[in-house]
Amino acid sequence: MRIAILADIHGNREALEAVMADIVRQGVERVVVAGDLVNRGPANADVVEMVTEAGWEVIQGNHDQLVADWVYGQVPPEWYEDPMWRPLAWVARQVEAWAGYLAALPDRVRLHEPGTHPILVVHGSPRHNREGLHPFLSDGEIEHILAGVEEPLIVCAHTHVPLDRTVNGHRVINPGAVGVPFNRDPRAQYTIFTAREDGTWDVEFRRLAYDRRPVCRAFERSGYLASGLMAHIFYGEFVHARSLLYHYERWARERQVSLGPRSWRRFLRQQGLAVRPATIG
Repeated sequence: MRIAILADIHGNREALEAVMADIVRQGVERVVVAGDLVNRGPANADVVEMVTEAGWEVIQGNHDQLVADWVYGQVPPEWYEDPMWRPLAWVARQVEAWAGYLAALPDRVRLHEPGTHPILVVHGSPRHNREGLHPFLSDGEIEHILAGVEEPLIVCAHTHVPLDRTVNGHRVINPGAVGVPFNRDPRAQYTIFTAREDGTWDVEFRRLAYDRRPVCRAFERSGYLASGLMAHIFYGEFVHARSLLYHYERWARERQVSLGPRSWRRFLRQQGLAVRPATIG
């Protein structure tokens, strides 16, 4: 039995196409998406359509929930007037027809093929889809988060950073991100689980190079970049394959400066990053 588990596609059609082709080549029998089909990228409706047409199992990521909440008026009212949230409004318009689907996605799936050890798949942690099992957490912190979890193998996502770690009898796997990796490796990343005779699983981390230039062009030509600053931040994260939003917000708080195009450009210069790179690696 071979199961592909992937996550954090984030509206990146080209990365998803690369993964889909590889899944076919690898003879995978079952596919699970551990959340975050949408937001951060420019091709959100395309991604949802591709995944649903493939018939894959999908759980709800925090961005899937956020977009659905926006469509259904379940976010703070002031967000609808805040320029920082205009990129989210842009994404929500793209996938408005899919809001019901996104809202109804389950928060987890338990995989238990005959003769194998069960796998629990969540987006963030078993407790919440916005709680990441980050590599920098101590064993004690991870053990506390996983308290009460019976499955010996837990697959999570959300952090966009691959992980393979065993803590107190629990093996935790993060496949990395398909669409926007944060480990400075821009390739599309996912995992394949192959059942052993003893019921345990071999885990293979896959890394797929693809042409990222069409994604960069789509950020601009789709109108996404023009929607506001947050789209530019997400563009920077895609280009540099690293987390920037959290660090930018902390940098701005420490300097008591407002979030905006000017401080964003200043932040990038201080990080030694190009504002709009002409080429990508």
